Amino acid sequence: KYGFPCFSYSTTARQGPAFMQPWRCNDVVSVGGTVVRPGDAIVGDQDGVVVVPAKVAEKVYSIAHGREEIEEIIKAELTLNPGPPGVYYPFMSGKIKVDSPLGRLLATKGISPENSNQFEGSADW
Repeated sequence: KYGFPCFSYSTTARQGPAFMQPWRCNDVVSVGGTVVRPGDAIVGDQDGVVVVPAKVAEKVYSIAHGREEIEEIIKAELTLNPGPPGVYYPFMSGKIKVDSPLGRLLATKGISPENSNQFEGSADW
């Protein structure tokens, strides 16, 4: 109805004066046992919700955005040349090796260690 996702523990919010009044603003809170600090990023989708600490949010965004771009390239490649997708997925083991099948595919698209933080030795994560 409002055009944005809403996540909750149950089907309705707790009700009553003790739960409806804000007690503090811009303070550390615990949500479901997870500590959330002012400035932290809350990211959620149909698979769940995570808290990204503010001090690493930009780095996490950069890594995630880079992986999304690579996912799109892999999907396009598998559409053009069907085959086992596992050949293109280094993500379980870490960073992309330049001489791997995925590294070679990305090179054809202009993505290299010089312009991406997804390769071995290209970023400090």
